[in-house]
Amino acid sequence: MSPTALAVVALLAAPQQRGEDMGPLVLELRSLRGQVALLEVMLRRGEEAQDALARDVRAMGAELARASSGGGAAAAFQAGPPTSSDTAGVARTVVFAPRIEADATHRRDLVTLKVKRIEAGEVHPVGSLEMGNDQLFAEIPIDRSGALYVVDWSTSEGHSYSLVLKDGATGLPAATVQVKPLQSEGRFLFVGYRLD
Repeated sequence: MSPTALAVVALLAAPQQRGEDMGPLVLELRSLRGQVALLEVMLRRGEEAQDALARDVRAMGAELARASSGGGAAAAFQAGPPTSSDTAGVARTVVFAPRIEADATHRRDLVTLKVKRIEAGEVHPVGSLEMGNDQLFAEIPIDRSGALYVVDWSTSEGHSYSLVLKDGATGLPAATVQVKPLQSEGRFLFVGYRLD
């Protein structure tokens, strides 16, 4: 008789012993089923997280493609920004949530700001705003992230003070120009990103 046949005969001959031996086996089987169910739940959660990550990566890729599609002027500016002058404040770094602040310690007049976006061969007006003499800063309305912007400023003559282009995220100055009695207009140039 083969060893397998002997094992089957032995199991059939001892029904009570078989029932007692099956108890731990049944418990082990239940435990294994619980572990498999837990693994299935974890696998499903991992797949859901992977799907969410894939959606985020696709959205980020679309945003980068949108930002770089017209970013020729911004990319060229970032690669080699011009130097600042008496009338032009040039931000050598990217500016997040740009804002212009006026020196609060000196008296000043109304400052008019005109915002334009520069693209290859085109200039798009974005908006204009005014900074009253009691207003310390003005947030620059940019319409697209990752674009090159020019903010033309002008004021009536008569007072000397500083206008500062600041990064709204960090509060650090990006560029500064001096308003003087015979220098009542100028501009800021920067690559700007919105925070929203």
